[in-house]
Amino acid sequence: MRRVQLLAAVGTLILGAACASPQPAAPSANQIAGAWLVNAMLSAVSGGECVGADLQNAIGRRDVFLAALAGSATIDATITSQGMGTSCAYTGSDSGGGLSLTMTSCRSGRVVNVQCGSGQRRDLQIVAGVLQGRPDPRVGTGPASETTVWNVFAAGSSQVVGVLNLTATSTWVYLGLPLSNYHPFTGTVFPGYDDGTISVPADPNPWCLPCGWFR
Repeated sequence: MRRVQLLAAVGTLILGAACASPQPAAPSANQIAGAWLVNAMLSAVSGGECVGADLQNAIGRRDVFLAALAGSATIDATITSQGMGTSCAYTGSDSGGGLSLTMTSCRSGRVVNVQCGSGQRRDLQIVAGVLQGRPDPRVGTGPASETTVWNVFAAGSSQVVGVLNLTATSTWVYLGLPLSNYHPFTGTVFPGYDDGTISVPADPNPWCLPCGWFR
């Protein structure tokens, strides 16, 4: 009799567990792949000849970046600027919730014909970039900071007249594209991607207008 009662109790527990509503598992902190909208603010400037001198008075200027990330522990990324038109590849890691990326190349890394307050015109070429951040897909946001290095040229020439160092702080917002939906970003649409058949049109409500450090 006791054995029958015990089996009945166990059966009741199993039935109750089977009927209970399943609890969704929290996304893994490693699932950072996908698209992120990056709201950035210029926070520090050094060097840069006349361009840097002008930007000293432009701390707080904003830009919007689109970051397309692929991978989990090892990350490959394409980061595209809305305001400056740059589009660069980065690689690095996501470990313990800390994202660390280093620029490896740029498909579009030059900003041309920037006019200084003195009237001189300069071309700029991004040559290095390091990004550190903690964008967390479980909450859909997170902070980051990026330092970039730019060569400054006399406009239309190969003469380097200065080296510009910029730091920008940013807040990342997850757009929710899963890894299976990852596409290379073209830099020609915002905030979008192009997989050969589908292009996302321009955002009708840009976060800043105009955007970019060199406007």
